Amino acid sequence: MSTKFNILSSDPVLLEKACRVAREFVQPYLCEPVVGIVFLGGIARGYFDHAADIDIGIFKKAGTQIALGKKFYEVEGIEVQVWLSDYESELTEAWDMPRRWTYTCAQIHYDPEGKIRRLLEDKVPLKPEERKWLMMSGLTLSEWYVKRLTQLWVERGNIVSAQHMFMQGLNYFFDMLFGLNNELVADMKWRYYCVEGLERLPQNFRERIQEVMRLESFSPEELDRRRSAFMEMWEEMRPAVERETGMTFEEMMEVV
Repeated sequence: MSTKFNILSSDPVLLEKACRVAREFVQPYLCEPVVGIVFLGGIARGYFDHAADIDIGIFKKAGTQIALGKKFYEVEGIEVQVWLSDYESELTEAWDMPRRWTYTCAQIHYDPEGKIRRLLEDKVPLKPEERKWLMMSGLTLSEWYVKRLTQLWVERGNIVSAQHMFMQGLNYFFDMLFGLNNELVADMKWRYYCVEGLERLPQNFRERIQEVMRLESFSPEELDRRRSAFMEMWEEMRPAVERETGMTFEEMMEVV
């Protein structure tokens, strides 16, 4: 993931402590039954604050046992979360998008035979067909939710449902932006933050998306204002998606 995690609350001293705790925690597991160990989350991405925890992925050989009795630990006031799995099972198991995104900034700590590096090279990257689908579905569904389903709920007399459809459409628009930038879709907790770090965005994206997200009242007039601001950005990005996919919006609508 190309996004830089310049978290304002990050504490360099706390980050250094967390990295030390992580290294000391896994020391007993640098052993023959373990294929590899990967640091994830804040310490892998270079930030740490009071709300962060230490995430560690441990891949062991199938049929072996290691002395790891639980998933959550507390070490020196920091929560440590361990994800334990059999390496052989991971070779054939499908990884979903959230897990793959988590591993985009994985820091490999222990990998004596290079198997974990090869596993991540196979599992994590966005495939061309996935990228195309993100762009197609993101463009068409964002338009459908923001422009059409919002109006449907206005006609049905439920403005709250209309605004909810609007927010769903925004998520699809973000999916399209990730695909356009050839990036995996970030976990929901980090989605908007990571969108801001993408290179190919509508002009003046931060200012315009704030205008789109601003909600002053649950009224048809406020919905119209937000919808108009959003569709200006949508129209700006439509030609880029059509070029990248080699399809017109109308053709995408037939597929999605």
